[in-house]
Amino acid sequence: MLKKIRFAVLGLALSSAALVARAHEHKVPPGPIHDRHELMEGIGKNSKIIGDAMKAGKYDTVPAAAEKIEQAAGKITALFPPGSTHEHSRAKPEIWTHWPQFESDAKELQNTAGALAAAARNGKGVGEASQKMFDTCKNCHEQFRIPKKAE
Repeated sequence: MLKKIRFAVLGLALSSAALVARAHEHKVPPGPIHDRHELMEGIGKNSKIIGDAMKAGKYDTVPAAAEKIEQAAGKITALFPPGSTHEHSRAKPEIWTHWPQFESDAKELQNTAGALAAAARNGKGVGEASQKMFDTCKNCHEQFRIPKKAE
């Protein structure tokens, strides 16, 4: 039993070290800022899958990617607690000063991603549904995300 506890503690320590290392890699602190960065990276990867599928006119990968975005969108607002700012975060202060709009945008992403998944499954209106989802992303980013600095 003691051996199992030691392995569990070691596993937790290694997991924590890995999270701290990854947070440092992105120059954001562990916690909600890091977690939302990872969540948004996942949304971005799934958006790329959708964009590539749209360009190719082959929608077989769209439902799963859109469902992942839909699920992730439901977690967005919880990762923006008041005061969760950092010099390396691209979150604008308007998130907290215009919180109802931010919540609405996150919900809209969830809805449009779900609609895209459904459209791709039934093969009708995929282009329109995709455009709505990407427009939702763009609108939120314009209001609430600091543009990426050219490196």
